[in-house]
Amino acid sequence: MNLNNTSNKVLDLPKKELLERTSQFIFSTGLNDGASRLCKANMKYGLAQLQIIQEKYGFEPKATFISSPDETISRNNFRWSSGLGYGGRINWGNGKEKLIFLNMKPNCCGILVGGLNELPDPFDIIKEIDKIKSMELYHEDILINWDYGVSNHFINCFEVKNLSNEKLPPYVFLMHGSAPEFRNDLHGVGLYVDQSPILKQMAIEETTPFGVQYILTDSQAKEYLKFHLKALKFSHIKRELIAKQIFGNDFNVICNQPHQFLKDYNNMYLGCCCTDTSCDLVENNIFPTVLRADIACYLFQGKQNLSEQVIKTFKFKEAAEKFGVMDLLKNANILAHGGGYSFPDIKRVQKVLEYKDQRYFVCELREDTNKLKIVRNVKELQFEYRGRDVILKSLQLDLGSIMARLNPIFSLKL
Repeated sequence: MNLNNTSNKVLDLPKKELLERTSQFIFSTGLNDGASRLCKANMKYGLAQLQIIQEKYGFEPKATFISSPDETISRNNFRWSSGLGYGGRINWGNGKEKLIFLNMKPNCCGILVGGLNELPDPFDIIKEIDKIKSMELYHEDILINWDYGVSNHFINCFEVKNLSNEKLPPYVFLMHGSAPEFRNDLHGVGLYVDQSPILKQMAIEETTPFGVQYILTDSQAKEYLKFHLKALKFSHIKRELIAKQIFGNDFNVICNQPHQFLKDYNNMYLGCCCTDTSCDLVENNIFPTVLRADIACYLFQGKQNLSEQVIKTFKFKEAAEKFGVMDLLKNANILAHGGGYSFPDIKRVQKVLEYKDQRYFVCELREDTNKLKIVRNVKELQFEYRGRDVILKSLQLDLGSIMARLNPIFSLKL
């Protein structure tokens, strides 16, 4: 059977051939390190599930993953076991096909960049944060959940080195946070199918040879997308409200961009900035790329991407034309939102063992390829954050242009 022919039934393909097919729908711009390779090894299983379900519901089985340079693993066990990596755009339609895959778990996370004319005293910020955490702060009758000490959420301050003609302040702060208030069904259907009984009851459970996916179609997909938009707006406002509580009116919002959200029915930006400024969910054309606390971060102006030259150079053209996703690649509009997790000891994924609906990734170690690390839940792996290589790769791919370098002064994680 010709794996390159989308008219062939994917349901009729043996598992091995289907995985070979879906691997061709992964267009990776990552660093190809251990975490990047783990992402790709897992992602073909996720795309196989998506494509099987697409075909079952009468859509073209062409679910695609276009990764950003911070391509990595997801430390959320539910998402990872669903065959999903992190750091890129997942597409499964033209944006209007009412089919939503809930296992992606959009959390509406984003980063606010606020401009300051004077450098704040970190002790003053700590005192203000302590006040906020001891009070009940609401927006539209919803109690705000302080999540700036959770996971990789933070508040950081930087000195600005302006590299553009844009007028920028001498200092900025970054606030990284999401909308945990909307994950369960306290304020509606909920964002997370594994945390909202209402959403799980609404969802259709689809079992595939590679795992279970929860989906919504038709009017229920419409209801979910509407709720997601409410959560996304809440997350956006929440970052600004907390910033005002901490910094008063002494700052201006440079940008407040999401990087983990549904753009529409068929596009998920999963740990990746969307540079499509025609989209109402994208505030402006300024995007932060945040690296480790000990090295500079950057503000980018985004570009429409990927360019024809990049598509050709990275040898994406043949597969993109075969599967009819060239326009998708030319309008990927991706930009790394951070460095992403890395595993310095892992060199590559040698193979994947499957047992009782579980996947075990057999990884060669960098220092001694004869030694293997076999992992199932990557959340438990010790990790680091990547550095400037992500910035260099973003520039190499012409995903955007640097506006400013942000030199770290202090980082608060409380």
